[in-house]
Amino acid sequence: MAKSSAAKEKAAAARKAAEASDKRRQRTINIIIGVVLVVVVVGLIVGAYFVAQGNKDQANADPDAAVPTGTLPASDEYAYGVDVAGAAPGKPILEIWEDFQCPACGQFEAAFGTTVEEIAESGDARVIWRSTSFLDSQFPGQNSQRAAAAWGCAIDAGQKVAYHDTVFANQPATEGQGWTQEQLISFGSQAGIGDDKIGAFESCVNDKTYMPWSANSTQIFMDDQIGGTPTLLLNGEKVSNDALANPEALKNAVKEAAQNTKN
Repeated sequence: MAKSSAAKEKAAAARKAAEASDKRRQRTINIIIGVVLVVVVVGLIVGAYFVAQGNKDQANADPDAAVPTGTLPASDEYAYGVDVAGAAPGKPILEIWEDFQCPACGQFEAAFGTTVEEIAESGDARVIWRSTSFLDSQFPGQNSQRAAAAWGCAIDAGQKVAYHDTVFANQPATEGQGWTQEQLISFGSQAGIGDDKIGAFESCVNDKTYMPWSANSTQIFMDDQIGGTPTLLLNGEKVSNDALANPEALKNAVKEAAQNTKN
């Protein structure tokens, strides 16, 4: 019996020691988790602070703001949009929401940009580009809004398509890195803005003339709950993934919409 009692006491002591060890380990784990959470929260706060500081000069929506020549007016259903090749009466309407610093938009442009412009030029559909700068809320530097504003300056200079394509062709590999003002200005010459208009273009970019115009378009993007970019709407309906499988599928979707528009 003495041996049995001693064994039980030894076992009980071992259990208590194990339980104490488990409690110490759990306390250590809890402390580590707490520290990690504090670091994450502080990181988020600091990150948000720097984004806010980097965007403190961001323009706000202003219905009375200047708009690029030829841009659709605020009273239009597609307010602040840009017709790629002029109106196509009686044809389907293809709207394309884009953010210049959105990687997926860059990929879309690389795969479908030429097709979209062909659709516009042929008159198979009225194609409307609609810019948004919603990604500026995630990164400092107002890169989306500044790029859209510079595009507005290029629209005034008669190079809406070439400048649009040039910005996307020079999209930084790292999302959020954006462009300097000097780069946005240099894109003007690359896009073919001539000597007679380059001075006005440069002043327009440096003055950030059309940042409120970009903000107006972004406000509509948010109000209409578009969600993300690129987003394509064909006669007001979101284009299906099947129609975006390849350029030919998009052309066929436009042709089908044209038939439905006639009917």
